[in-house]
Amino acid sequence: MLWRPGQVQTVERVDDAAEADARVLDHLARLGSDPARPRECRHYLYVPGEPEANAVAGMLTREGWGAEVEAAPESWLVTATTFTALTDARVRATRVQFERLACDHGGAYDGWEVAAD
Repeated sequence: MLWRPGQVQTVERVDDAAEADARVLDHLARLGSDPARPRECRHYLYVPGEPEANAVAGMLTREGWGAEVEAAPESWLVTATTFTALTDARVRATRVQFERLACDHGGAYDGWEVAAD
């Protein structure tokens, strides 16, 4: 998903994670945004309980991410934020990292969004 301050640009649901990531990068390019320019990215992980959410947030914070925890229906949401340039390799590596982190804590990775210029 892409956003500009105050407005969401595009929301799509795509079953294939690699295709979804490619679409976000493609949308950025079509908007005239340079993925190589560092920008705010948000990642979403759902875990079953508050202790797991706090553990995930603590791990992310130690790695330099911003992390917020909030209750969600029947789970807990961890929102991880960073400023980074986006390359195919970076996006793939981050997806693997977050899918593993969510799985290790009994949860699920729900994808990411990025700020457009």
